Amino acid sequence: MEIIKASGEKEAFSTKKLATTMREAGASKRLINETISLVKSKIKQNTTTEEILNITLKNLKKESGVAEKYNLKRAIMNLGPTGFPFEEFIAEILRNYGYKATTDAKLKGKVIYQEVDVIAEKDKKFMIECKYHNEPGTDTRLQPAMYTYARFLDLAQYKFDQPWLITNTKCTSDALGYARGVNLKITSWNFPKEESLLRLITSKNLYPVTILFLTNEIKEKLIMNKIVLLKTLIEKDLKELYKRTNIPIKELEKIQNKAREILA
Repeated sequence: MEIIKASGEKEAFSTKKLATTMREAGASKRLINETISLVKSKIKQNTTTEEILNITLKNLKKESGVAEKYNLKRAIMNLGPTGFPFEEFIAEILRNYGYKATTDAKLKGKVIYQEVDVIAEKDKKFMIECKYHNEPGTDTRLQPAMYTYARFLDLAQYKFDQPWLITNTKCTSDALGYARGVNLKITSWNFPKEESLLRLITSKNLYPVTILFLTNEIKEKLIMNKIVLLKTLIEKDLKELYKRTNIPIKELEKIQNKAREILA
C-alpha cells in the first residue's frame, strides 16, 4: 500500500519504520503493536503521512510522554513562523554539548554587514547558519549551503575555523556534495547519523517546550522569554516564571510537572 508524504511523493507504507519511531519515543511493545494494528485498520491507498501521524499520536497518549516525544519533528516546526526561536534552540543545544554559543551577531564583511545566526566555540570557532523550515516535506537545498560558505569567506577577518549549516529538515544530495567539497559542516534532521539534530536532541533530552501540547499563546510567552528547552523550564522558580510570562501559577505548575514526566 502506498501513502503520500508531506512533499507529495508516494512511498510504501512500512510498519517497521512506524514501529522504530515509536520505540525511539519510548513506547512499550504492547502500545507499539496496538498502534500498528489501529493504523493498519484505518488507512487506505494514498492516505497521507499527516493522517497517519494524527492517528498514531492520539493512541500514543495512553503512555505518559510518548506522544510528545514522537511529535518532536513537528514540535520544532512549531517554534514559530520566524527562524529566531530555532536559532536560540540550536544555541542552547550546543551549550549543553560544551560550546560557548552566542546568537544574532552582526559582523562587518568586506563590503556589507553579515548577520550570523550563531557563533560557537569549543575545539574550533564556528560560523553557523540556521536554516529553519516550518512546513513538512521541505528539504534544505543547495542555495543555503552556498550562501553559508560565501558568508564564511566574506568574514575571513574574524578567523572562523569552519562554516556550519544546521537545519531541521533533510538536506538534498547536491547540498551535501557541495558541503563536502568546501569543508562546510552540516547538521540536518538525520545527518550525520551519530550527530544528527535528532540524535543531539534525544541523547541529552534537549526537547523544546513546543513538544508540550500547549496553546499557541502559552508557547509564544515561553519562547519570547527565551525559555526554549524543557530542561530550562523545570529549573525555573514558579514565581519568577509568572512574573516573566504572566501565565497563571497553577497552569505553570501543571506545565512543569508534565515536562518533568517527559524528561524522567
